[in-house]
Formats: sequence, structure tokens, C-alpha cells
Amino acid sequence: MVGALCFAVAGLFALTAGAGGFAAIALLLAVVGVSPYLFLYIRSGQHPIVNEAAPATWDALLAVIRRAQYPPRGPLDDPTVVHGPGNPGRSLTIVWLQIQNYLLYWVWQFGKTTLVTISGLPVMQAVVFALFAGLGIRGSLAQRRSDRGAWWLLLLLWLVTGAGLVAYMNFKPGFSLGYAEFPDGNSHEVRERDYFFVVSFVVWGLWAGMGLWSLVKRAAVRRAASGRGAGGPVAALFLVALIPAVLNWREASRSTGADRTLAADLAYDLLNSVPPYGILFTYGDNDTFPLWWAQEVAGIRQDVTVVCLALAQTDWYMRQLRDNPVRDFNEAAAPKVWQGLNPVKPTWALHSMTDAEVQAASTSPILIDSTMSLPIGPVVATLKAQTVLYPNDIVSLRIIQQNIGRRAIVWSLTTGDSYEGLRDYVIQQAMGFRLSTSRPDSTQHGISLGGIANVAVDMPLTQRLAWETYQYGYLLDGTTNRLESTSASMASSLSIPFTILAYHADAVGDTSGVIRNLERAEQIAPNEAIQAALTAYRSHLLPAAPTP
Repeated sequence: MVGALCFAVAGLFALTAGAGGFAAIALLLAVVGVSPYLFLYIRSGQHPIVNEAAPATWDALLAVIRRAQYPPRGPLDDPTVVHGPGNPGRSLTIVWLQIQNYLLYWVWQFGKTTLVTISGLPVMQAVVFALFAGLGIRGSLAQRRSDRGAWWLLLLLWLVTGAGLVAYMNFKPGFSLGYAEFPDGNSHEVRERDYFFVVSFVVWGLWAGMGLWSLVKRAAVRRAASGRGAGGPVAALFLVALIPAVLNWREASRSTGADRTLAADLAYDLLNSVPPYGILFTYGDNDTFPLWWAQEVAGIRQDVTVVCLALAQTDWYMRQLRDNPVRDFNEAAAPKVWQGLNPVKPTWALHSMTDAEVQAASTSPILIDSTMSLPIGPVVATLKAQTVLYPNDIVSLRIIQQNIGRRAIVWSLTTGDSYEGLRDYVIQQAMGFRLSTSRPDSTQHGISLGGIANVAVDMPLTQRLAWETYQYGYLLDGTTNRLESTSASMASSLSIPFTILAYHADAVGDTSGVIRNLERAEQIAPNEAIQAALTAYRSHLLPAAPTP
């Protein structure tokens, strides 16, 4: 409403200045700019498998535009705490970290490089910051002198899409900073949010170009006045414009580096952690969108039903999970570990909740007053006192109830370790945690204790998945240490099965197995602890492998 009011005032001002046509064209361009939302409306009506927010009605489309599926967060809230009466408010610490994040993202646009460092500090980034900040200021002042109206337009655009969005979006501390103040990863954004501020970066780039052009003109005039050719200095100054292209080439082209196929590799590996016609619980965007791409674009393991726990908070997603069909298992294209099992295609819905039950579950969390045992077929979920069952917990329990013993139920490594109170029945298989119909027996051959979250591990299957089935792409080409932060987190997840295998190799006295698995873990996601363990094992100094 504030934006509409501002436009109305600006339009009236334009009319009084004889520029009403400009206001009309601006409004027309705005309408054209939002018209791609109609694509969502039209596509959703075709009921595709991936149909986020299901915007097939005008109300649903408006909810997508307003991002109504996300919990509210006010500009005055502490973004690391849920909105409501208990929120302590936005602190100066949060504000300073948000400013730091914006400046960091700003620098990245002109040179995301750490080629030159002193004591770990990226000196090259400091030089780039100073250079393009100076050029931008010079260009802005030059534009203000020559075209005051256009300068005001760009200034307001820069402020609204830069500082204005920092204030309005009120992000958590970024993925790559602020851990001293907020050590809990849940208090940080799940990925870098630089894309929100891209318009402000473009505006500054325009000003930097103007500043560079003013320097080129000045150098050319001086050289011409002295009777010398202006070619050398002019060419040298224009080379400055190539700095962002050179310093960001690897980041922009993705022609080198392990992260060029990492999302696709992670998707392949997670989907193939699940037996035919299995159900895979994922957590959010980073471990769900790659899987959707793999299934819908690359045709990989379409038989697996992916349940995103973040989206399972919404009624539209609960209905989609129920109504989407189960697709055929392509045995010929599946890895060998899942071939020859003669799976039976499910003929029942993923869950049996009615629309009324879905609506109730999506709006009314349930508080468990005292510790209770909830029988679900042959297993019993233990729910502790004061546990809150959110919508995704409710639908997850219904999915488990409907499918236990009939379809494989697997939680991704990325979902955490709650398992809806069923930890005692969970067994790890590489990057998946599969629900069993009975408590795992550690005396059974191949079943070992001591995995992540202290659950049992199916060692033979983990071995086959990690060494024979999973894809690691360019993680094995020696460029893992150059991964950006989100990709590094993905790589770390891929390395965990090898750490588990090393731990259990040590338990049976297999030193060569320990070294072999730690070497692969270190190759995929280098870290000091693994490197130290490897050094010690190679020197026969370490009596025990590091605990995963």
C-alpha cells in the first residue's frame, strides 16, 4: 500500500511537470514485470508433480506472491527467534551482522576471490572494494552534476533495493559469518542471500562504469592537450572494467571446481539411498530442489516419493503428497544394489488424511503434556513431555502409519535426528536412516552400533552405497578446498559415510580400511580432524579412529 501511495504521488508530480507519459510507461513496465506470475497460475492448473504452493486459484497465487507459506517476521523482530510476544527484538548485533553481510555480498559482485591473502585475510577483496567503491562514488557524483533527475532515480533504486531490503527482509546472520555470536547453525540463513540485493549491485555497477568513463575522458583530454596519443592510458583504464569478469570467472562459469555437479551428485546419492518405491524425508530447499531436478529432468529414481518436511507444514503440500501417483521403478537404470529385488508397486495413497483433517493439521499444532507411547503398527513412537507436534510431524506420523512394513521409509542425513520418536527402530545405511519394523539387533551380522546419533549401522549396505553406488563428480579432482560455503556443507554430508566406515574398520582392527576410508573422506571434504587422524594412522600413532 505504501508503494502504491508513493507511485500515485510520483505520478501526480509527473503530471504537473508535464511528464505524465513517463508515469504511464513506468506503470505499464511494472505490469509487464509481474506478468510472469501468470505462468505459475497456468502451469499449476495442469497439476504437475512439482507444484509448489499450488497457485491454481487467484487466492493461492496471491499467497505465493506474498510468500504466505513462510512464518511471519517483522522488521523489528530478532530473526533468530520465532515471531511473537516472546521475541526479544532486533539487536544492534544482528543489525551489524546484516550490514556486514550486505557489504560482503557487494564485494563478491566485483571480485569474489581469495587469491591474495595476508594472515588469512583476503587482501585482493579489500583492494577490489576500495577500487569499485571509489569508482562508484565518482560516477554517482558525475551523474548528479550532469543529469540530476536520472541520478535521483538511481539513488532511490539503490537505497530501496540495498539498505531498504536489509532493513525490510531482516535476514538471520548469513551462512558464512556470525558464528562467534550465533554458534547454532539454525540461527543462520540456510544459504547465502546475495541474490535479493542484485538490483542494488547493478546500480552501483552503473555508477562504477560512469566513474571509470570520467577517468578515461580526463586521461584522454590531458594526453591530447600534451600532443601525445591517448591510446595507452585509455586502454589501461578500460582494463579495469574486466576485473570483475576475471576475478569471478570461476564462480560465474562453473567450468572448473567441484561444485559444478555437486547438487546433481547429491541428488543422485540421496535418491539411491532408498530401496525401490521407498519414501524419503528431506528437510528443505537445499536437499529437495536437487532431487526434484534429478527426478523430473534427468529421470532418476522417479519411484521414490520425496517428502520435504519444510513444505509439509502446509495444507496444499499435504494434499499433493496424498494425491500424486506412485511412478514406476526403472530397474534397468537403477544401480546394482537395488536390482533383482522384485519390488511391488504401491497401489495405496501415501496417507489417508481427508481434506478436513489436512486443514485441521496444518493450522493446529498439538502439545504433548506428558511423555506418551504411540503405537504405530509393529513399532512404538516415544513422544516426550512438552513435545509440540507441528503439521509436518502430524503428516509424517500418518505417512509412517500408512506405510510401515509396506514401503521403505528413510530419513535423509540432512533432516536431523528426531525420527518422530522412533530412533530405537532406525538403522543407518550411508546417507539414509531407514525405519525398521523391529529394533536393530547388533548381534546380527553386518549390524554395528555407534553411528551418527548413536543408531545402528548396516555396514555392508553402507559400504556398497558409499563405494559402489554414490557419485562424487568433481569432488575427487582435488578442487574441493575451493567450494563455496553451501557446497562445502553438501560435500561434508557426502563424506560422513566414509567416516562411519573408518570408525567401524578401527573397531575390528582393520588399519588399512581405516586409512582407505579416511583418505576418501578427506578427499571429499577436507578438514583438520580427518587430516590429523590420517597422519597419526599412517604413523601408527593413533590407537582409535575419531568418533563420527
